Amino acid sequence: MDFTVEQLVAEAQIRKLIHTYPRGLDRLDRDILLSIAHPEATVKFAPMFDGSWTAFVDWLMHAHDRMLFNNHRITNTLIEVRGDHAVSETSSTATLLVKRDDGDIEDRTVHSRYLDRWRRDDGRWALSHRDTIRDFRRVRIITEAELKATCEFNRASEIGRADPSYALFG
Repeated sequence: MDFTVEQLVAEAQIRKLIHTYPRGLDRLDRDILLSIAHPEATVKFAPMFDGSWTAFVDWLMHAHDRMLFNNHRITNTLIEVRGDHAVSETSSTATLLVKRDDGDIEDRTVHSRYLDRWRRDDGRWALSHRDTIRDFRRVRIITEAELKATCEFNRASEIGRADPSYALFG
């Protein structure tokens, strides 16, 4: 396999955008989430969402704001650059704590893959389309007492821009 410096730079730029997604989502930072995609980008997250990236970000903000805790991890990433276009497949694991109407808590683990299409316009890479494939979902119901007895967590979205990472990255 021959790699040009341009391909390696493109892959690094795309990889940074891929890793920016969970950073923005876990902090419920709409601006960060919007920054990784072209304005006309689309997303399909079947069966829950199919539409524009901007509407998807708003949907995510609403869904995750109600959660007690959300954390998304990016793992395996494969990127293929084709001139000013690229594709990638990325594995993700989400850990979510959601309070139910009956007072119990859903402790969710979700393994997904992001099948992304990227485009470079005027030297800037950005997402043009994402298909999210949910490979595994497990929900364990726990009581609020069990949550308090067995879990410690910070809700990054409540910390907001006071999170030390914002100062670190400026």
